[in-house]
Amino acid sequence: MGNDGPGRWPSHPSNNGSQDDPEDGLSDASSALTQLGNEEFPRHFSEREGRLFHAHGGSPYPMPVDGGEQTRLNALHHILFERLNSHYGGPVRDVLAGEPGRHRRVLDLCTGTGTWVMDMASTFTNVRFSGIDIVPIVPRTTPRNIHFEIADATQPLRWPDGTMDFVHARNVSMAVADYRRTLSEAARVLRRGGLFFSGEILRKVTFDPNYFAGEPTVDAPRAENFYRIINRALAFRGLTNYAEEIAEYVYTSGQFGSVRRESYEIPIGEWSSSSSGRRLGARYRDNLAMFAWNFAPMLKDAGHSDSFIEEIIQGFVDDMGTVRGMVGVYQTVWARRC
Repeated sequence: MGNDGPGRWPSHPSNNGSQDDPEDGLSDASSALTQLGNEEFPRHFSEREGRLFHAHGGSPYPMPVDGGEQTRLNALHHILFERLNSHYGGPVRDVLAGEPGRHRRVLDLCTGTGTWVMDMASTFTNVRFSGIDIVPIVPRTTPRNIHFEIADATQPLRWPDGTMDFVHARNVSMAVADYRRTLSEAARVLRRGGLFFSGEILRKVTFDPNYFAGEPTVDAPRAENFYRIINRALAFRGLTNYAEEIAEYVYTSGQFGSVRRESYEIPIGEWSSSSSGRRLGARYRDNLAMFAWNFAPMLKDAGHSDSFIEEIIQGFVDDMGTVRGMVGVYQTVWARRC
């Protein structure tokens, strides 16, 4: 999907008690794709200043959903895989191990372009994957163990209690305002012993202490200012900067045990001592530049002038390219359903 016009999206599943999947009535046949007609296009997308956005009035998500942003999201997916050397954290293989007479099920919240689901489904070929999002920007063709549908992750999920073995929620903090509510729904649809996973990139300036004990306001003031401004604009939309609180949310919900939090640093720029780190850092620096420029429409909606927006974003991009020792922090949390 993108600026090329309507894409494809799977038809909504029928709840007809299909024998192919007695757990929620979702049969393999529901993965057949249907064309999104021109008359349906305005229901899901709106265009402003040459960029494509979601048309879901109830969602605070501020970013474009067009081809440029999809390219950035897919690139970020591969950056995270390279840093973690995995598409997941926690005992996923144990949770998704086969059990006679039962299909294992995975739900991906705010699936976006669906790349994570596609990669996971190619590894766990006997597991059934569902991905939900408010816009249809997933691949045009999918394997039979994948089902995508249009749904809002901030609303009650359609699946019965205890349906899922694994609920995955990566980079949802700019779409989900009430994380505790979404977490409660994730717990409801998980079976006992099922796995919940969260992964969020922190929206703040951080330095690798082993390289440079920098002070953000002194050593990267333009990057620090950018994050301050966008976090304030996001807060006006109800999207507080809660990523570092997710582990506490999971623990205090009383619905999970074995809560684990881990942080992974991703170099920004080509300062790493290793060639692989320099390559990764260059790719992540470029990804962050795209990320920053894609915030321009939100900042304009917040009342900032074009000249102010260009100054703020260009300053961030310049700091990302010149200040050595900066890292992005990808924080993961996983836990088992009690």
